[in-house]
Amino acid sequence: MSSAPVEVVALRDLDVDPDVELIQPFYRDVLAVSFSPDELGDLDAFVAGVRGEGVAQVLASVALGRDGDVLGGIVGEVYAPEGVLLLAYLAVRPDIRGRGIGTMLMEHVAPRWYTRPGVRVALAEVHDPRRWSGVVGEDPLSRLRLYERLGARVLGVPFIQPALGPDRARVPGFLLLAFHVDPSVEVEHDGESAVRSDLVGRFVRRYYETAEGITAPYDFQLGELLRRIEDHATIRLLPLAEYESVELLPGPPE
Repeated sequence: MSSAPVEVVALRDLDVDPDVELIQPFYRDVLAVSFSPDELGDLDAFVAGVRGEGVAQVLASVALGRDGDVLGGIVGEVYAPEGVLLLAYLAVRPDIRGRGIGTMLMEHVAPRWYTRPGVRVALAEVHDPRRWSGVVGEDPLSRLRLYERLGARVLGVPFIQPALGPDRARVPGFLLLAFHVDPSVEVEHDGESAVRSDLVGRFVRRYYETAEGITAPYDFQLGELLRRIEDHATIRLLPLAEYESVELLPGPPE
């Protein structure tokens, strides 16, 4: 595959201008070929979210090529009561990956998304290389290196993505990364940087309630995940190079 530069002629914020003519090819040609069906909600829900009609407010920006084609994009979800911005998806068309488009998108949204009123933490769910390195089409280590260059840190707890629809399944084998942590919720514990676990726990509960409609009492899997998150007052914020110190939960991806 050639590594020649790809010209990005425009960056469009779809949550500001929800152009369905761009949302549909972004979903079809970028997101749907980059993530498994279980990792991706359906198109109608995505369109509704970008229009501000969904349960969670959806932010989205796309990179456009010379012919107006969608080269890549990034999606965020705002969980306002918990003060969490979830960086849900970052993807570039498979034939032009590794050309800096992902970095351009991250740098484009950071000043606008991370400074939104009430956002105290910007988190992302990413594949744990220990679980996904053998999956065809996956390069989780390269993705971690990209995020490391962008200043991300890994939370010292594992994660399971909730089922994103009635026909979807939960997806284990994730890490939670922090791209932005407000000083009001970042603390020092035993000489290490950490984030308050109550904030992360409230977000996870809300995320699962929004995606699955599930509330307490929780099933064993979600209960165990929440126990790992909320067992202590804080969760360590580690350099990405130390991701292997995060304890795994059982259940490899199928």
